[in-house]
Amino acid sequence: MAKGKVLLVDLNNYARYPSLGIGYLVAPLRAAGYEVELLSPMAHGQGGVMREHQENILDHLMRRIYMAPPGWLWQHQDWLYEIYRVWKQRLTFQRRNLLQAEIECGKADVILLSAYLSHRKPVEFIAGIAARLGVPVLLGGPAFTLPGTAKDWARIAGVSAVFSGEAEFVIVDLVRALIRGVSVYNYTGIFVHSERASQIGCGSMLEPLAELNELPIPDLSDFPWELYPHRIVPLMASRGCGWGRCTFCSDVITANGRTFRSRSLEHVLDEIETQSRQYQARDFIFLDIKLNSDVNLWRGIIDNIQKRVPGAKWIGTVHVNSMGDNGLDQDTLVRAHESGLVRISFGMESGSQKMLRRMAKGCKVELNEAFIRAASRAGISVRSTMMVGYPGESTGDVDLTTQFLERNAEYLDRINLCRFKPIPGTAFQSLYDHRPERFEDIQVFKWDYRFARASYRPSQMRDRRYRLAVLKMLNVVHIINRKPLRDNMIQFDGLM
Repeated sequence: MAKGKVLLVDLNNYARYPSLGIGYLVAPLRAAGYEVELLSPMAHGQGGVMREHQENILDHLMRRIYMAPPGWLWQHQDWLYEIYRVWKQRLTFQRRNLLQAEIECGKADVILLSAYLSHRKPVEFIAGIAARLGVPVLLGGPAFTLPGTAKDWARIAGVSAVFSGEAEFVIVDLVRALIRGVSVYNYTGIFVHSERASQIGCGSMLEPLAELNELPIPDLSDFPWELYPHRIVPLMASRGCGWGRCTFCSDVITANGRTFRSRSLEHVLDEIETQSRQYQARDFIFLDIKLNSDVNLWRGIIDNIQKRVPGAKWIGTVHVNSMGDNGLDQDTLVRAHESGLVRISFGMESGSQKMLRRMAKGCKVELNEAFIRAASRAGISVRSTMMVGYPGESTGDVDLTTQFLERNAEYLDRINLCRFKPIPGTAFQSLYDHRPERFEDIQVFKWDYRFARASYRPSQMRDRRYRLAVLKMLNVVHIINRKPLRDNMIQFDGLM
């Protein structure tokens, strides 16, 4: 007989494959004897969002308005974007009815709610229903390692507690306590709102997991595999980032991004083989922040994945650093492609060496260029993230980036371009708070911990020459992004 029923609500419906973090919670709960039910929006006709596609002119125009607006518009840009964001994140009538029906009919003893910070409205709605039914709610997500964020969300009516950290080894104890009505106030990594004291209380922050080889193989069986365009298994060979110093990066402060830790090669290969057999899948996406942080593990996957799953295809993200061997030489990339690696992503950010230094990227422009060409020659589709508007970026820096893209346009298949955003908890916040005079071209008005972002204004946009330089760069980005994708990686279409 089950010890109790757990309803796990997955709001992170952005991908076109199962949520790995959910699988890591389901596995230990089932092993402990709990009945687990997953509520996934995709199973009810709400498909995942495509992260990339072959661009059209409308995509190009929207990016131009957002990245380089006319002079009369740039001061109102964030206000207009906020209206758009609220509209995109609205709780539709369809989703409201779905959530209410599933929660009321599920008769769960406890609700585990996994959310990004864009899910505030659905979280408030679900917590309200749970409070009316008398069901405890434990809220978790990658961004709640920011204490200010966890404290704010813990105030939501109906949320019993917010968990901050990696929950695989403590989730069973937390669920048991919540079902029994025992306070979880003193558990490590828990944020609880005490109405009597009108304050937020929490235990100490939960330290990052040290021994990843003790993790269970994620249970992804509840996801609607038949609805995904292709069966793609997510996994992580490591957690954190072997570099971990980029000033703008928020990934390294999220739940599993804090400090670098890797699994053994055998443990990773066992999971690949087991999941392939379980879900009749041979396609894999590595969600590691930087898959080559452990070079020996990176090369071990390349040399052994086909031995475990013949015909496997896979994609991942790497870091092109200049601090020695990073496993991205021509020979290794050729072997990687032969092992089934069809697409690789990396953070280029800028074509200006000055900007890379300011961002603490730990790489060089010429090494980025050599990597792009080597990977493309090896037959691997290359993706890159880039950034515009980082403090200190001049018109000349943008021109260097444009020239870099023009030289390498034929070797790049997609560019994911974003505006710089100051994020609480990152190295940039520490630098800005300590010496704001170093960042004369940006003014932070307020650090908003509720949504882990900042209200700010970049002064570069006042300069017409800067905006025109950005527009020229955007034209090159659009030329790259409107390319048709290669046939050999079509199953990964829509992912970044």
